[in-house]
Amino acid sequence: MNETTADAGRPPPLREEVHLFPGPTARDGSPTWTLRDPATNQFFRLGWREFEILCRWRRGGPARIAELVSEETMIDTTPADVSELIRFLLGANLLRPQGEGGVARMQRHVEAGKRSWFQHILHAYLFFRIPLVDPERWLKKSLPWVEWLFSEAFFLASALAGLIGLHAISRQWEVAIATLAETDWMTEALFIALAMALTKAIHELGHAYAAIRAGCRVPTIGVAFLMMLPVLYTDTSEVWQLASRRKRLLVASAGILAELILTAWAALLWGVLPTGATKDALFFIATVSWISTLLMNASPFLRFDGYYLLSDWLDIENLHERAGRLGRWKLREWLWGLNAPFPDAALHDRRNFLILFAWVTWVYRFFLYLGIALTVYHLFFKLLGMLLMSVEIGWFLVRPIWEEFSIWRRPETRIRLNRRTLFTLGLFITLIAATLIPWKGTIQAPALLQRAGHTTLHAPSAARVVERRVEEGDTVESGQVLLRLESPDLLNQLEIARQKIDLARWKSDFRGGTPNLLKRSLINDRELEVELTRQRELQRQEKQLTLTAPFSGRIVRFDRMLAPGLWVAHGEPLLEVTQPNAWQVTAYVREIDLPRISTGSHGIFLSEGIDWPALPGTITDIAPVGSSAIEELALFSQHGGNVPVKRDPQGQWLPTTALYRLVWRPESLPAPLPHTLRGTLFLENQRAENLLTRFQRLALEVLIRETGF
Repeated sequence: MNETTADAGRPPPLREEVHLFPGPTARDGSPTWTLRDPATNQFFRLGWREFEILCRWRRGGPARIAELVSEETMIDTTPADVSELIRFLLGANLLRPQGEGGVARMQRHVEAGKRSWFQHILHAYLFFRIPLVDPERWLKKSLPWVEWLFSEAFFLASALAGLIGLHAISRQWEVAIATLAETDWMTEALFIALAMALTKAIHELGHAYAAIRAGCRVPTIGVAFLMMLPVLYTDTSEVWQLASRRKRLLVASAGILAELILTAWAALLWGVLPTGATKDALFFIATVSWISTLLMNASPFLRFDGYYLLSDWLDIENLHERAGRLGRWKLREWLWGLNAPFPDAALHDRRNFLILFAWVTWVYRFFLYLGIALTVYHLFFKLLGMLLMSVEIGWFLVRPIWEEFSIWRRPETRIRLNRRTLFTLGLFITLIAATLIPWKGTIQAPALLQRAGHTTLHAPSAARVVERRVEEGDTVESGQVLLRLESPDLLNQLEIARQKIDLARWKSDFRGGTPNLLKRSLINDRELEVELTRQRELQRQEKQLTLTAPFSGRIVRFDRMLAPGLWVAHGEPLLEVTQPNAWQVTAYVREIDLPRISTGSHGIFLSEGIDWPALPGTITDIAPVGSSAIEELALFSQHGGNVPVKRDPQGQWLPTTALYRLVWRPESLPAPLPHTLRGTLFLENQRAENLLTRFQRLALEVLIRETGF
């Protein structure tokens, strides 16, 4: 028998294992029913009309069924309504296959569900579950012991505990901040991991016990891996067969409530316990619980607890899919003016909210998936990290956009020439032109205006002042001796080195004829070479004790206490030399902007924070390699500058991106500067370049740098 909807033929029966349960009351007061497919563990919500059609399912074809429903109930039903239900049940594979058509449909369904080896690997990497325990038995046995946790008295006590805990934290806020500051990162990571494990275990137990109390089965508690990150899960899918919306909301919110209750009592105990390891552990439990709940579980933009709560509260099943259809419909109407029918008549009165919800969900997921891609990149070694990041971006970001573009190209979309179409095409052409047309633009670089010649001379080692030849305010020439120091320890080492060299030379000059003596002579030669190298290093250090002017200028600071015979410590600043009226700007440009500038490029320096005129000037020098460290502390982001930096394990501040140092000299200064000025250097772009070429070059540079080719 053919499975089409001909009036003469009865529709295929439902599969034997498919069950029908009473559902919640709809918003208009009509009853609903829930259809469950145990093979796929899927649930489908049916309205009153669909239920009455199913009650007369085997009494004739679509026309006869529609006639019976209209005669025996108050629901006007047409054959088209019956045919639509048949198509839905066929698409969901809920009907028993009959005849060649049914077998062919089943084969197509099986073939459509098959995945290639690449899809298997991709989906297994993105998400997979590992069931751990079947908790049904011990949940029911232990339920009487935890029943008091669901009482109103306990909820009120927890709320009161939370308020007292917040008050205690506000009174001891300095202690809370000190807990974070004083905990080393390994201990902090361990505390956070343990707090996450505890809170998520309690979260899942909250779902499980709430489902058992509502009369549902909980077949599995296990661990799921989302992008290889482990998260606990509880199978509470049978909650969909509950007719009471209140019970479904309680099960969906039980995990969040359990974490918030844990937070409340942890905060209360943290406020009353003395300082110690227990107090620190409670601090992390309290903070991790509510932060993870707000960021993950309470969010309605992913399929976590917040999504199911919002879906039940709005009484809209499949909220993401239905809101997404409305969002795409509105987007197509804005772009192409299709005048397509509204895709979901039941949601017409809430269309604006759902469209906005869909668009916010897209934006949220875009940044979330982009963050996940970057996280995956940093978790693995570079080549694998880049591959997995490309998979994340391709699957979660590029694929949905490409699928939408594919729908636009279909004939049934029926894009016609109208004002909306002309506006959209004009917008696309403008974007393409902006991408392909070369632009010069202006390059901005964080910069610091400071004296061109200014240096501080420090004591190269612990030494004694022997001679002082200049005073503060004196004018000096380049190479002029300013101060002579002497280190008795260094002189002693030089004398010892001289004696060792004399001894090594005497041994090296004595050569015998036997193999042992010849071998020993080679060792003596090596010892002589080592001692000579050590002597040269000591002589270099001795030469550094004579401080000379690095350039012609003026002494602007010289400690008057530095008299002959005074001892100075290693690294102690002794004097400062500067070049009067010589100023320069030190700036840092990104690697991507480097090819567009060169020595001689013009620019303008604008100061930050004070009323100072714009200074024109030119680039005099560009570093050939990226800066491994930045000496201008005022440019650091930690000090209010625009150069993002991070501290390496040795404690040195390093730029987070590749930056190249350049020197730019102003043509003139309107007035003497009392100090350095922080600002921005605006440079002329000497080579026009379109955005597409720039992006390709940047992507290639990142690929070469990160893969280490």
